[in-house]
Amino acid sequence: MKNIILVLILITGAASAQTGAPVPPPPVSEARQACTKAMNEDPEFAKNIVATADKSIDQRTIDAHNAAAAQIAENERHVVYAYAAMWILAALFVGFLWYRQQMLKAELAAVRRELDAAAKDSK
Repeated sequence: MKNIILVLILITGAASAQTGAPVPPPPVSEARQACTKAMNEDPEFAKNIVATADKSIDQRTIDAHNAAAAQIAENERHVVYAYAAMWILAALFVGFLWYRQQMLKAELAAVRRELDAAAKDSK
C-alpha cells in the first residue's frame, strides 16, 4: 500500500513538473530602472536614499518601542493594584485569624474557670 501511494505521488509530481512552464519574472517598471541607474551612477544619491530609508525604519522602531513602553507602564499599574489588593486581603485574613485566636483564648479561659470551680465544688 505504501509503495502504491509513493508511486502515485511521484507520477503526479512528475506530471505537474512537465506541464508547468517557467514563470517569467515580473516586468520591471521604467521608474525602477531609472532609479536603479541613478543610484548606480551617483553613489552619493544611493547613500542619501539608504539614509532616508534608515531614518524611516529607525523612527518606526522608536515609535514601536514607545508604544510598548506605554503598554508596559499601563500593565504595570494593574500589577501594582493587584498586589495591593492581595496584600489587603492577606492583612484582613491575618486580622481575622488574630480575632479568632483571641476569642478562642477567652473561651479557653472560661472553660478553665469552670473546671477550677467544678474541682473546688467536688472537694
